Amino acid sequence: MKIKQSLKITIYTLSLVLLIFSCQKTKKESIKSQEIISVEYPETYELANIILALTEYGKTDKWEVRQGFDYYNKVQEYFKPVNEHPLLDSVNYSREKWQEYLSFRTDAYAFEFDKNNQLKRKFDFYANKGFQPFDDNLSLINDFVQKSNFREFFKQNKSYYNAVSDKYKKTQYLNEMREFLTKEFGEQYSSDEKYNVVLSPFVYRMNCHRKIDSITVADFITIPNYVLSDTISTNEKDIATSIHNLFTEMDHGYVNPTTDQYKELVTKNFEASLWDHESGYNENKGFGVFNEYMTWAVYDIFLKKHFPNYANEIGLNWSFQNDSRGFIYSQLFTQQLLALHNQKEDKETLKGLYPKMLEWTSLIQNNLSKPKIISPKDSTYIKFSEKTKITISFSEPMKKSDTITTILQDGKKLKQFINLNSIKNSLNWTKDGRSVEFIINLPSERNAYYLQFNWWGTKHPLISEKGVLIKSGSYFKIIDK
Repeated sequence: MKIKQSLKITIYTLSLVLLIFSCQKTKKESIKSQEIISVEYPETYELANIILALTEYGKTDKWEVRQGFDYYNKVQEYFKPVNEHPLLDSVNYSREKWQEYLSFRTDAYAFEFDKNNQLKRKFDFYANKGFQPFDDNLSLINDFVQKSNFREFFKQNKSYYNAVSDKYKKTQYLNEMREFLTKEFGEQYSSDEKYNVVLSPFVYRMNCHRKIDSITVADFITIPNYVLSDTISTNEKDIATSIHNLFTEMDHGYVNPTTDQYKELVTKNFEASLWDHESGYNENKGFGVFNEYMTWAVYDIFLKKHFPNYANEIGLNWSFQNDSRGFIYSQLFTQQLLALHNQKEDKETLKGLYPKMLEWTSLIQNNLSKPKIISPKDSTYIKFSEKTKITISFSEPMKKSDTITTILQDGKKLKQFINLNSIKNSLNWTKDGRSVEFIINLPSERNAYYLQFNWWGTKHPLISEKGVLIKSGSYFKIIDK
């Protein structure tokens, strides 16, 4: 009896030890998973972004530098005494000089201040091969730092930077992204490697993913407006939309290596010139074009998993955006990957779907075409009334949907989304799908309006029978006779 009781105690104690060890191991693995993604707000990176925000280009281009928020105004006021510093002319870039702009901003990450408050290179990293504008302007930058008292400004605003970083980490699904991508593509980073997300509120355009050194990669990313504001409420739909910026950069760290593994299949089955319209990515045997299509499509699958209530609407919005970048069959590509993902075996992954996806691109790419509005071409003169009849003709058969969303604008303040349907608007398609007629009430306050299709917020787009969207933002002008 004593032996049995002793045995029970031994077994119970051993089980407890194993359980504690298992829990500790799981906890350590969880911490390790969380710590592999570090959110940073580096002093030198903020310096570069402040400098660019003070240039004429930074002040006048409405998309390059985020403007009009409290911290922006604080920067403009604090650095007003150095507005005439020669550095600001030297780095006054433009859209045409985007590589210099991006390099100046991003290369600053490779610098640090020494004990004499002088900038020096910390490691050998360049964002764009052949460009080194931060190095070239280093003496002017050091002079600007001293004369502007930049380091004191950065110190004064440390609590703001910490608050931004903390809110970003809490809202951007960092670990969910990594877990999803690791499951679908396999682990791409070892325990010794570091993944950094680098922030500045001034970055409004040109997110980028870069390998910093042999063990570090970084995403230089746009921060959503609600992260920077105490008044904008955070909701699930806004988060689902905004995490696209980080996801499609992080995604490259998984998609690109997978594409490299299938490079022979990609070369054989994906003719980039047939999928690309002046995107600037059609280099390196077309891998760049394929990777952009794939990274944005994988985001839609992540949406379906984590934001099913908003996935269709938000995914469509980003398809419009990708179309405008030159990836003109984005929606078609995405829908095919979604279909394959929905039909896959339980243990099959997105990485395993590459051969099926590439078989599909090979089959359909020679018959790809982009539908266009051929009438009205630019402007049409119609007598306005409460029942203004409009007819649109297309270059090829369209899906005869029951509802079409159009954006009514007057070029000034009016911007109104209107869902055209058969009951209210007598929406009527011709049998061949090449033409549609509808009735719309055009307010008499203006003598001219624009009807725009397939842009952000459009829930019912114009799309061809082949599943291809008409060009994003297509519009025509209606003038009262």
